[in-house]
Amino acid sequence: MERKLSSKPSAQAAHSKRSSRLLIVADEWKQMYVLADFLKTHGYEVQCVKQNSLESDLSQYAGVFMFIHRTFEPHAEKALIDYAKNGGRLIVLHHGIASGKAENPEWLRFTGIYIAAKDDPNYPWRVVRGTHTLANLQPNHYITSHNVEYDRMIDYQSSDSPSLPHKYPALDLHDTEVFLNQHFTDGREKTVLFGFHYRDEETREAIMQDRSGWYKPVRKGWLFHLQPGHSESDFKNRNYAQIILNCLTWKPEMGTASEARQQAV
Repeated sequence: MERKLSSKPSAQAAHSKRSSRLLIVADEWKQMYVLADFLKTHGYEVQCVKQNSLESDLSQYAGVFMFIHRTFEPHAEKALIDYAKNGGRLIVLHHGIASGKAENPEWLRFTGIYIAAKDDPNYPWRVVRGTHTLANLQPNHYITSHNVEYDRMIDYQSSDSPSLPHKYPALDLHDTEVFLNQHFTDGREKTVLFGFHYRDEETREAIMQDRSGWYKPVRKGWLFHLQPGHSESDFKNRNYAQIILNCLTWKPEMGTASEARQQAV
């Protein structure tokens, strides 16, 4: 005989359901299907929607990913900002903070980013292609280190001048994009996790900027940004996928990587 289930789940069941539900809002899908498949293998229920189908209340989701490349519609912008400010965990990937978002000044204020014109004489917006070397600037942080393997150490000099070179763990993402000159506008609100090391193919100049990954509190919730994501291969990289997963499982009270491992058990 079929067992009847209560139409009103317990508070514990409702919380468990919510804690496993994720939403991906995007306008390019090959990369996001790779990410969704990875997240499903870790027990998450993943829903993918276009921004024109986005509901205004996203509180049912434990995490929301934003991967919108082209026109960012006002109602979607507001829904995502409200979600984070009201206690959500919003993870913005790659071109979620790129030149097209110059048309969304409220979004840039929310993310704490300024994008200069491509003809700016000092630090113009620029997109380059090639190898995105991810430098782990916080080796003891849970997000950067939990189940993540780096294949070498590199000399990296922080773009937060004045600074001196130091050796950091690094990994490569090949045949992808790097965004140069994302300007921070919010002082020290961000916790910077990753920088990028890129060698300009034309000038052979080594470019290093502390912009590949960060997070910050936004009222009751959290905003994360990870710059890689142009290519499907970025998300097929086990270590990068693990970093994304760590953004979901990290808790503010986690300290060093070793302490975080104990709390995550």
